[in-house]
Amino acid sequence: MIQFFNQLSELVKTWLIFCILFLILLASSYALLHPSFFHLHDFTHAARIAEMVRGLDAGQLPVRWSENFGYGFGMPLFNFYAPLPYFVGALFYKVGFSLLASIKLLYLLTGALTIISSYLLGRQLLGRLGGLVLAAAYTLAPYRALNLFVRGALSEALAMSFLPVVLWAIVAFSKKQDKKYLFFLVLSLFGIILSHNLTALIFIPLAALFTFLYLWRLDRLKLLWPIAGQFILAAALSAFYMLPALLEKNDTVIERIFAGYFHYSHHFLYLRQFFQDNWAYGGSGWGPGDDVSFFLGFGQLSGLLVLMVLLLGKLRRGLLTLTRRKEFFLLVTIGLMLIFSLLMSTFKTQWLWDRVSLLQFIQFPWRFLSAASLFVAILVAFNFAWLRGFGKRLILALILLVLLFTNARYFQPEKYLDNAAALYYGEPERIRNEMSEILPDYIPKQMPEEKVLREKNQELPALWLNNEMYTKNDDDKLEIMLDRGFEKMALIDSGQEQILNFKVAYFPGWQAEVDGQSQEILVSESLGNIQVRVPKGEHKVVIYFSEQTPARIWGDAISLLALLICFYYFAPFAKNKK
Repeated sequence: MIQFFNQLSELVKTWLIFCILFLILLASSYALLHPSFFHLHDFTHAARIAEMVRGLDAGQLPVRWSENFGYGFGMPLFNFYAPLPYFVGALFYKVGFSLLASIKLLYLLTGALTIISSYLLGRQLLGRLGGLVLAAAYTLAPYRALNLFVRGALSEALAMSFLPVVLWAIVAFSKKQDKKYLFFLVLSLFGIILSHNLTALIFIPLAALFTFLYLWRLDRLKLLWPIAGQFILAAALSAFYMLPALLEKNDTVIERIFAGYFHYSHHFLYLRQFFQDNWAYGGSGWGPGDDVSFFLGFGQLSGLLVLMVLLLGKLRRGLLTLTRRKEFFLLVTIGLMLIFSLLMSTFKTQWLWDRVSLLQFIQFPWRFLSAASLFVAILVAFNFAWLRGFGKRLILALILLVLLFTNARYFQPEKYLDNAAALYYGEPERIRNEMSEILPDYIPKQMPEEKVLREKNQELPALWLNNEMYTKNDDDKLEIMLDRGFEKMALIDSGQEQILNFKVAYFPGWQAEVDGQSQEILVSESLGNIQVRVPKGEHKVVIYFSEQTPARIWGDAISLLALLICFYYFAPFAKNKK
């Protein structure tokens, strides 16, 4: 009988936890139930998903080249930007969902992953109540609402959902030394990198520091090596993406997004902005008067205040036992990381940004709030490490949850669109003519100004001849035989040697063949598009975008090797491998 009541009690607790987690998801996602969608700063998601689908359908793997962005000349969009969220979105679309529904599912998936991962971390550190509070504090962090319902930074929000998994896997492995936690560690690090490499740049060094300090305090530094191995393995797995993104960026106009309005020096925060509840849907700018909020959240700040009171009481009474000292060290570690993350988003650290060029790629210093939001949530949940008695803990949990749920008011758009298709579409023609202007970041650098590209997109066909000594006459034959995003085939029959022009921007990796024989690619001086010299007579000309660049060859090879290592190390039969 006692066993029955214990099982019943456990079942009730499980269902209560599930219901509260579901309410957190509903509070952060209820705006998605509206049949329409809403305006965001970045409304390119549907077009990106559509271009990812076209790349997959054409046989690209990994997808690097977008055929329609760049005003119809194409550009290497996914060579540089967040392939994971749009790959998942493409899978949703391929199984039958519309583009708009695929975006909503990505939002829901991001919310669900955030809730599950933060609950697991909180439960591992502080028990079930700590898990529930941490899940609410992180999932309902105003910065997540800013990313999802103001900025439209879906890739950054997805990367944030993996952050708690990293810390959970590190803590769990250090306690249980079970290899399955290393698998989740490498998977989450890989997910962060492929979702938003700038979040990886911010968080992974902090996670590495946390690992060292946590293991050092537990006197288990010998576990540092298998954990460090997963950091290296995750970097190797993502080499197919990161190596080209790092080594080929100078072949695009990406440097433009680090100048003018987008220069990091215009987007530092003031400390008071963390405490100002001035929610708005505008943009970031110089000074404290941003038309967008960086508020940490009333529930989060209340939780931090309660923690300070509890902690001061314990310290004043000298109640730090050996176990409590270990918890206190972890709390101080997280607290210092929070202070560092907040300071890195303010003018007080501009001297560091000015001297460390790698930081300048982060573009907006307030992006450090992605890590700060997690550290705040952990500290709020840490109240349950210092409060004894189930009744007191339950009352505090209920109070904190109620306060945190008030943040649900941020998780809604400014307004819904009467016609969502006006902004969220995937038609090739509209991407060429309209969306290309919104996303010009990765146009190859030899291309002319966007104004010229916009005009030429309307004027030029997919193929044309360009030879000062000869003009196409009625006897010349020019026909497109194959037209895929990363591969074009043309049939030309002319009585003279010709320069055949493709309406494709040149970027390293494009190859050309004439009748199956490799041919040098020429680049138009006026447009930067691909040209191929073709002898007189009838010939078949093919151009295709390949992996044949040093960065892609090495990146693919390293990723493949890392994948084989993962299969070998994490396979079920490899249980005893170190």
